Amino acid sequence: MRKTRIIITILAALLLLPCAAQKRAAKKKVVAPVVEPTEEELRFQEMLEATQKIMFIDSVVVDKQEFLRAYRLTTEAGAISGYNRFFDSDDQPYSIVYVNQLGNKCWYSRNGKLFTSDKLEGRWSEPAALEGLGRFQRTNYPFMLADGLTLYFAAISNDGLGGLDIYVSRYDGESGSFLKAENIGLPFNSDANDYMYAVDEFNGVGYFATDRRQPEGKVCIYTFIPNQKRVTYSIDELGEETIKSLARIERIADTWSDEDLRAEMLDKLNTVHQATTKVKKEDGIRFVINDDLVYTSMNDFRSAENRERFGRLTDLQKRFREQGSELEKMRAYYASKAGSEEKASLRSELQTREQQYYLLQTEIKRLEKTIRRSEIDNLTK
Repeated sequence: MRKTRIIITILAALLLLPCAAQKRAAKKKVVAPVVEPTEEELRFQEMLEATQKIMFIDSVVVDKQEFLRAYRLTTEAGAISGYNRFFDSDDQPYSIVYVNQLGNKCWYSRNGKLFTSDKLEGRWSEPAALEGLGRFQRTNYPFMLADGLTLYFAAISNDGLGGLDIYVSRYDGESGSFLKAENIGLPFNSDANDYMYAVDEFNGVGYFATDRRQPEGKVCIYTFIPNQKRVTYSIDELGEETIKSLARIERIADTWSDEDLRAEMLDKLNTVHQATTKVKKEDGIRFVINDDLVYTSMNDFRSAENRERFGRLTDLQKRFREQGSELEKMRAYYASKAGSEEKASLRSELQTREQQYYLLQTEIKRLEKTIRRSEIDNLTK
């Protein structure tokens, strides 16, 4: 009997052991691993409050190798081309060249660095490196606004959001170099590759490419309406999660604050594209009258007065190209005289030349408008 009681007691103790172990395990707290945010994630959070309010009117996914075909730039906005095609080369397959509207100056990437060249007597000058932009691992995809001073480009750097980011800088005539470039922030940049920011000021539209959320070999080209001045979203009004969605461009429809404006811009882009594809180089000229009409011959002008004006416009454009080349040389010479007494005397002359250059640009634009307005009036008579 005693043996039986001992055996029962031992069995009961053994049965209680797993329960006790389970209770001790239950008392232990499960601690989730701490995941520290990456530097890129922290930068995204810092930039969030400054997310620009941009209307994206369209987007299209294309093959990465052919992405430039989605950019519908007018001749007034200049032209973008691949380096190898432009310079008849084969050693820079991923580099891009931007040529200004006058065709006398270009900016391009070569071996991961940015350069510029002038067209002198039908030939491109030796490349001049762009100075002052800052320290980048690799730069490409340059685009210069019509002012000839504001430069956009894409680069990989230690302070970016990841991959290629889009930066902006401005040429400083006094120093003869560019100012330190700034990241243009959200929603244009992301943890993917974002690049080839371009603005057609004549039509009031902009483009940029990104491979965010895209399969291998594909990129998305966004078309947007640039702001005249920077406008940002309010986190207090919309909330952080909504701002994050807008910063990542999760749905372009969320940016359509004016449906009528979007429809108008899409119609305008389609009309311009159709007109551009129909242009035939007859006299080697191209003069845009309106969204539906492009002159390609001197005989297209309805009045002798406008033919004379166009001849004068051509002369002014030639002078503008020549003055631009001279001005660039003078800027380079001025920059080379840093710290010398001669630099002080050159500053006044450089400023005068720059003023004359921009006055000539203003006169060209005024004459273009005069011709265009006169031709439109003649068409309606």
